[in-house]
Amino acid sequence: MDLTSNTRASIEDVAARWYARIHAPDCTGRDREAFEKWLRSDPAHWHAYANAERTVRRFDQLIEEDDGLRALADDVCGEPVTTTRRRWAVPAALAASLIVALVAFRMVGFVEHSAPAEVFATRSDQQRDVTLADHSVVHLDVGSEISVNIGDRTREITLTRGRALFDVAKDRERPFMVTAGRTRTTALGTKFQVQQSGERVIVVLAEGSVSVAPFNQETPAEPAPWEERLAPGEQLSVEGRRAPPVKISVDTYMVTSWSRGRLVFRGTPLAAAVEEVNRYSTRKLRVADPSLASLPVGGNFIAGDSELILSAFEAALPLRSVDGGGGEILLFRRYESSPL
Repeated sequence: MDLTSNTRASIEDVAARWYARIHAPDCTGRDREAFEKWLRSDPAHWHAYANAERTVRRFDQLIEEDDGLRALADDVCGEPVTTTRRRWAVPAALAASLIVALVAFRMVGFVEHSAPAEVFATRSDQQRDVTLADHSVVHLDVGSEISVNIGDRTREITLTRGRALFDVAKDRERPFMVTAGRTRTTALGTKFQVQQSGERVIVVLAEGSVSVAPFNQETPAEPAPWEERLAPGEQLSVEGRRAPPVKISVDTYMVTSWSRGRLVFRGTPLAAAVEEVNRYSTRKLRVADPSLASLPVGGNFIAGDSELILSAFEAALPLRSVDGGGGEILLFRRYESSPL
């Protein structure tokens, strides 16, 4: 049995066979060491194994509900597939002829269906802290959504929209993977933030270590063209499919201040500060004069107190605000009157 192939199809097959091997009653310590080495050698292996794990869980559910499917599995395995046997006997069959048989038996698309993910979301005026089954804590920002799958070997989260700060419980056996846009961030036990806006994804590491790599859900086993490892205090920005990632150093206390109900600015360009302020306000600020966009601003404010923040900006910067209608406040440059 080849457990080293690297094509997409063979990785999925190898993952299923590894699942069968480590759940078999005669699995040895050497087998487990080899499995761990294979699992850590490529991010695609983590994903393929997670798919195999979810497939088996889904199969367990279906086989209990469908007598015809149970009979088919018994026929493929050559003997009755009991609950105690299924965990190690069925994956081997899945890797061989069972998938083909299932498709013929009205199960088209079976492999792609997994157990339902837990979904957590916030409104545009709401933040939320979520404690996951593995005791990791997710701080969800306003207007954000994640889906969560916690399995025996992996912890998979998808950031559908918005921003989240992940305080990850340490678990060396189960990597914590966050997919956002066309990126995937992988960690074991750490604290990091992921933000998605359109095709732009921003990852900030506060503690520990993470790796970030491109990820395409349509071809999950495809080798990543690049991978970036972040150290605490580093931020990685990824813009779309073709642009190279950009890594910079940031003030993580400032960048994650929203999770504490504050907005902290330290030499932050006005345009970036306004973008943050607008996340928590129904009346939006807009920099109407482009010459103001790069002016540095500083301060520690309560998120959502846009009137106080605007007053502070007007006091510290050469700008004036004008009601633009439609819930907008326009910011223009303020010019001092010349003395007579």
